[in-house]
Amino acid sequence: MQPEKLLELSNFLARGPKSYNEIAKFLVMNTFSEERVLSLILGELIETGVVCPLAGFGWTTQDFNEFPDLPIQSDTWLATAIREKQVSIFNYTENIEKEYPRLLEIKNYVPESWQSVVSIPVYPIGGMTMFSSKGLELTESMKLFYIAVGSLLGLYASRLPEALVEAAIEAKKKIDLPQVPLSDRQLVISRLLERGFNNAEIGIEIGYSESLVRQETVAIYRKLQVTGRKAMQSLQALRLEAEGEAVEKIAIGV
Repeated sequence: MQPEKLLELSNFLARGPKSYNEIAKFLVMNTFSEERVLSLILGELIETGVVCPLAGFGWTTQDFNEFPDLPIQSDTWLATAIREKQVSIFNYTENIEKEYPRLLEIKNYVPESWQSVVSIPVYPIGGMTMFSSKGLELTESMKLFYIAVGSLLGLYASRLPEALVEAAIEAKKKIDLPQVPLSDRQLVISRLLERGFNNAEIGIEIGYSESLVRQETVAIYRKLQVTGRKAMQSLQALRLEAEGEAVEKIAIGV
């Protein structure tokens, strides 16, 4: 079953850029479905030496936003997995708070009915921790499975910036002018039409008579199959919106 789960995750990641929240959801609902995960959190190790919540599933928005940053040298499950580059499973016991005193600091963010917590390093992001309602055992095969999952996510993360740039380019292509044979002059005029210039203003801008601009405008409308100047301005608004969203996604790594 584990090879099928890895193939399923690999195919999911290969189908274009995903937000880390989407990945967390897929892990819970698919990759770790047999683990009966109550909640999962992906943590990013940043330059200041702390692990910050990057994405999660099974959390309220407030709990996730308030989840504390964890110093990499702390003995928390997530920080330890990242620091030591090892998979670990910790099972619930009656003396859990004595055995694991740092639990008190994150107790409000731990599901009450958890039985096992699994922590997995994910290089170069950081790592992830999931709380399960099932008592789990770290067999050699399960350890290899978790390591493989972490490696797949790490490989995806290293490829993500380039993939986001490619996605932004593709998004721009989809909202760019339709692939019709506009002449160079028509292309210049179409851009000015999108920005709201009238025929007289366009003529002054590019040094042509108003009547020639009018002729070219009619030809542009016919080629682009639009009904007029307002439709051209709508096309410009759509382009700017899509380009802005693409830049934002690249900036935040979603």
